[in-house]
Amino acid sequence: MARFSAQEPTGAAVQQLEVLVRTAVFKSANALVGFLLQQAAAGLEATYPLQPGEHWKGRETLPVQGMFGAFPLERDYYYHPGKQQGHSPAEAALGLEGAYTPALARLLCLEGADEMGYEKAQQHLAETGGIDVSARQI
Repeated sequence: MARFSAQEPTGAAVQQLEVLVRTAVFKSANALVGFLLQQAAAGLEATYPLQPGEHWKGRETLPVQGMFGAFPLERDYYYHPGKQQGHSPAEAALGLEGAYTPALARLLCLEGADEMGYEKAQQHLAETGGIDVSARQI
């Protein structure tokens, strides 16, 4: 910030300033979203009714990526041996798509449909939103 104020403003300097400010704002926004989703997951899990045949397997950490960055989400995992199927009620209730928040999943779909190729969508997301996601995930 001091470097920006100490020099003649140019387009390149303004772009660097905006990227630095975005990074700073996204860091605190990401921490807030991670905290709120963790609290929501804890509330959901406290009232989750165990289904017949289901077994609680423990808590697992899912690295979640959202609009503002990535954060860990601790959630309960259940397994039904008869169905050979496991799930996390918190993931479903929060609307997570794989390890992406609903807003980011929607943005990935929109960018993938809008751009000529997934690599171009990846580049566009990184440049405009600071969102680091693999082209293969779009």
